[in-house]
Amino acid sequence: MLQVIGIGPGRPEWLPPAITKLVKNCEILIGGSRALELFPDFIGRQYTLSGNLASSVEVIRNALLERKVVGVLVSGDPGFFSFLPRLKKEFPEERIDVHPGISSLQFAFARAELPWQEATFASVHGRELSVLPQVITRPTAVLTGGENSPQKIAQHYLNRGYNPTISIGNALAYPEELWATMDAERLAQETTLLKNAIVILHPTAGQDANPSFNQDPNQDYRQSVNQGQPQTLKNSAKKPVGSRLGIPDEEFLRGKVPMTKAEIRVQVLAKAQISKHDQVVDIGAGTGSISIEAAGLASEGVVYAIEHNPEAQELILANQHKFNVSNLRLIPGAAPDVFNELPPVDVCIIGGSNGRLAEILETVPLIEGGRIVITAVTIETVAQGLKLLTDFNYQDIDTVSIQAVRWKAVQNLHMAQALNPIFIISGRKGEK
Repeated sequence: MLQVIGIGPGRPEWLPPAITKLVKNCEILIGGSRALELFPDFIGRQYTLSGNLASSVEVIRNALLERKVVGVLVSGDPGFFSFLPRLKKEFPEERIDVHPGISSLQFAFARAELPWQEATFASVHGRELSVLPQVITRPTAVLTGGENSPQKIAQHYLNRGYNPTISIGNALAYPEELWATMDAERLAQETTLLKNAIVILHPTAGQDANPSFNQDPNQDYRQSVNQGQPQTLKNSAKKPVGSRLGIPDEEFLRGKVPMTKAEIRVQVLAKAQISKHDQVVDIGAGTGSISIEAAGLASEGVVYAIEHNPEAQELILANQHKFNVSNLRLIPGAAPDVFNELPPVDVCIIGGSNGRLAEILETVPLIEGGRIVITAVTIETVAQGLKLLTDFNYQDIDTVSIQAVRWKAVQNLHMAQALNPIFIISGRKGEK
């Protein structure tokens, strides 16, 4: 049995009695050196984890072979950017009990005296700053780390014409704790070393909702993919996309990245049945055309666009700017590897799986009753998708195939231009 135990901020005064009792009942205790020091009276065997995830997994694997109660100590809360997703992946057959701790998110919002039920969150620890929201419309907690310090985040927004208010929490709950709130301009000049801090980005009420793109480091790329278009990014980013469906293909910046055509896009979104408060993930987002239109439907929710192709990532950001979409978050990387960056979602749209459809369907954080929509261009993918949905107990499974034909004017005649046929599979997640 594996007990995953959250130790909160990592200070003894913040450990609830239930956690202390739970640790005493473990036979083997595994954790970082600082975490193990919290339990000096533990009489079982202890193993210290290193920063190497692979070696840490092997330590846990060897302990589990002894068929004893194994406790793994994790900082903060196990369900918030922690070790839990990796453990569930590595030990799918093992019984895993999870015990919550106080997360850095909870601690930071308490320090800021702010409610956080409508907050969003992100991590830039080992990730690109492009995962940050382009426009801050609600309080956003960000985990920092590595090269991405709070100062670098502040400069990131200054480069885009924003000067948001930012709260910074470093070493929360420790004697050396630092907590401060300042604007990005001041934070960017701060010389204090802020290592693995958490920051809260405050909504930019009253600021220009369309910052100047002249300071955007991606501007040169966006101008290059827009050659020959009648409008520029700066002139086109004036009106939000709203709930437009079937936006003409030529309005999107495309580069050399494949894009779901308007006729198919409308059917995919019809099957997705997106409501205004929904959390949506678009896997294999390409140019972001589906993500853009989904964001209009989920006007009070968030759309997470997962894309591993660097060119496509840039196009998603460029189209997000062009259509002035504030509730779209780009998650660079491949599914399911980046699922730990997702909250529970109401809708999952899969446009590309890179041969990992089974892993995606098994691990995507789709709520019970959530909608799934898969597009496919081959009959083999359709067969695989239908079998997997059945195996994973999805309900109300439906399949349609669509082939649109556009009639283009040629002089005084109209000629047929057939688009490639597309299969659309949809369903709802059932009980496990």
